[in-house]
Amino acid sequence: MTATNLQVVFWGVRGSLPVPGSDTIRFGGNTPCVQVQIGERLIILDAGTGIFRLGQQIFQIPTPVYGHIFITHTHWDHIQGFPFFGPAFKPGNHFTIYGPIKTDANFSDLMKGQMEYQHFPVSLDSMGAIIDFRELESGSDLDLDDGIRLRTIHNNHPNGGLSYRIDYNNRSCCYITDTEHYAELDTKLAEFMSGADLVIYDAMFTNKEYYGYEGSPHKKGWGHSTWQEGIKLMEASGAKKLVLFHHANFHTDRDMEAIEREARQHYPDCVVAREGMVINL
Repeated sequence: MTATNLQVVFWGVRGSLPVPGSDTIRFGGNTPCVQVQIGERLIILDAGTGIFRLGQQIFQIPTPVYGHIFITHTHWDHIQGFPFFGPAFKPGNHFTIYGPIKTDANFSDLMKGQMEYQHFPVSLDSMGAIIDFRELESGSDLDLDDGIRLRTIHNNHPNGGLSYRIDYNNRSCCYITDTEHYAELDTKLAEFMSGADLVIYDAMFTNKEYYGYEGSPHKKGWGHSTWQEGIKLMEASGAKKLVLFHHANFHTDRDMEAIEREARQHYPDCVVAREGMVINL
């Protein structure tokens, strides 16, 4: 494959549950889905409700589509869009779906569970495309061919999960969501992020919300982080552009604009993720 851009497209940026409405129009209300496009190579990070609109675009491609879908974990907001992913119903298409290995459950069974007849009228096995499953663990290092490398690291999140790093042609993107920071800086995560051109980071809460300042209930143990902690990791890792991601369902567009302004005062190369945003590396 001739060297080309690594393009990142945001289709869903919200956490926990979809929140459509007048207060979330500018930043978006769909749950996580990020497309990484390298030439004709398609990589999808998470399958929240944002994957529906991505699927509508992909469905227009007349030739068979092969793609890799990497799931951070199987909480509903990260998989609930997959039953509505149109390209998975099209014969001739082929998708490999990756997710974290579990000692007490099979990843493919977890993905199929939400499409059992009691929940959805079409089973995953009845989809028209070829769908393969592969389980990954923290520290996995995959060669996806064409010079594309993918690595994983463990998430500090209830029932675990994985974050991903994609490297191609001396450019790199980290997708680090649904992970909670520790009292001390996570040096392993900083090393994982080292020198990355782009870091998509779980900044669901502000420090005020996370620690319960001014009488608000704290969010410790919820498995999410803050933009302040994301900046600490950026500075420790030497990574470049920070994208704040997995927005709280109670944060309005006005809230997100205020968060972006404040975060940029501390780390100028920072942006809040918006649905439809495209970043070329």
